[in-house]
Amino acid sequence: MSLGIILVKDEDFQVKDFKDTIELVYNSTYQEDIGNVCYGNKDKCVDVDEVCKEGFVDTTKVGEYKISYTYKYKDKSLTKEQIVKVIDNVKPVIEVEDSSLKACPKEKDLNFKVKAYDEYDGDLTDQVIETINDDKVTFKVSDKSGNVYEVTKDINYSDTGAPKIALKGDATVYVVVNGTYKEQGAEATDDCDGDISSKIEISGKVDTSTVGTYKITYKVKDSSNNSKSVTRTVKVYQKNNSSNNNNTSKVIYLTFDDGPGPYTNQLLDILKKYNVKATFFVTNQGITKGYDDVILRAYKEGHTIGLHSMTHNYSIYRSSETYFEDLYAIQEKVKRITGHTSTIIRFPGGSSNTVSRSYDNGTKIMSKLTKEVEAKGFKYFDWNVSSGDAGQTTSSKQVYKNIINSLGSKSSYVVLQHDIKKYSVDAVEDVIIYGLANGYTFKPLTMDSPTAHHHLNN
Repeated sequence: MSLGIILVKDEDFQVKDFKDTIELVYNSTYQEDIGNVCYGNKDKCVDVDEVCKEGFVDTTKVGEYKISYTYKYKDKSLTKEQIVKVIDNVKPVIEVEDSSLKACPKEKDLNFKVKAYDEYDGDLTDQVIETINDDKVTFKVSDKSGNVYEVTKDINYSDTGAPKIALKGDATVYVVVNGTYKEQGAEATDDCDGDISSKIEISGKVDTSTVGTYKITYKVKDSSNNSKSVTRTVKVYQKNNSSNNNNTSKVIYLTFDDGPGPYTNQLLDILKKYNVKATFFVTNQGITKGYDDVILRAYKEGHTIGLHSMTHNYSIYRSSETYFEDLYAIQEKVKRITGHTSTIIRFPGGSSNTVSRSYDNGTKIMSKLTKEVEAKGFKYFDWNVSSGDAGQTTSSKQVYKNIINSLGSKSSYVVLQHDIKKYSVDAVEDVIIYGLANGYTFKPLTMDSPTAHHHLNN
């Protein structure tokens, strides 16, 4: 850089305050600096006539730019060159995600989550250098202009999280008395130790010879002594004994409408397995035709054969006469098959149905029929537990949940299901096991059973 007066002898130009080199930070504003030039000597120096410039400066890009200034006085001229340096003097930035600084004890392969960015060069993440020294890590990065940023962080070598442990199989297991309890075990993993299933300790015993509820506990510790446990409940239950009159405080009446059908024999096999008796409100419609042998089997095995409808056509609600014509027809069919005159009935749609309004011409037929059937020696049953298999769900698991979630403080529960629907039949075994394991007795409806009547809506 030249300061002061520079004499150009052959042209007699005098130059003052001209800077050979100028530095600018990128993205700053460039302002020309042409110095102070005149023509003459120190005693008499007049302003030049014209200054011409060649070259340009782009402050958005780092680099050196050459600018030429030509000073003119009449036929005399002087050219001076100036170097403008656009520089980047801003350090890059490093960001470290603190959660990545947490590491398991003795862990060697650390995966730090780091980002580096420079205002001029952009993303520099892949250029970050990591240096680990005991429990500290230093991150360092340089941009293309040589600006360096460095930061040191503490590594948190610790394991305070508990392992994860999960049961194999169900959380509640049901075993019939004198049956076999099969231990299914559990699985455990730890963020630092990996699979630690082999370290699981199991405590608790199951006495399958004695009815009761048992707890099996599974506990595991990781290498940092963090522990976690889970518990399995094992319920040992007695087979159903519907003749036990001493156990009448909690009774479930399983009832099945609209059958029999292709799944009724499957249902009867399940009921036989657990010595459970149920009630079948039979019909003679559609697919139920041709299953007389199934009705006979159910009757011989001690189940109640109730009357639902011969046709299951709601037009039977046109009058008392049309209703009883249908009822007596199904009663006669059951008697022909079983030799027994059944007087236990369930109205199609239940006594609370509203579909009868479309047929009874405003006579409130259900109010009449509920009285007339009893006057004629019949006993009708609605239900107080709906399985939801009549259109709300087609899931066996949901049917099961709907039933057991409806059990509570009542002394008796009349459950509505349909044995013409396989998904509903598939839920029955789990319902029975749950009921027996939780102190319920299963019984068929009889003329002496407590009724479950709906509010009339006709």
